[in-house]
Amino acid sequence: MRATLRASIDGKPVAFLQSPGIAHPTKSKVEFGCMGKDGFFDDLKIWKAEPLK
Repeated sequence: MRATLRASIDGKPVAFLQSPGIAHPTKSKVEFGCMGKDGFFDDLKIWKAEPLK
């Protein structure tokens, strides 16, 4: 199974990744990082969506 991850900031796409490891049954957390720096998020949304056909 090849899962897709997409990220956007203020409605603008900033990242896209396809990998079988994203949807692995043992995955239990999500982490965000950028070159070893800390950051803060507000209004963060994560959901499972059906693929586009």
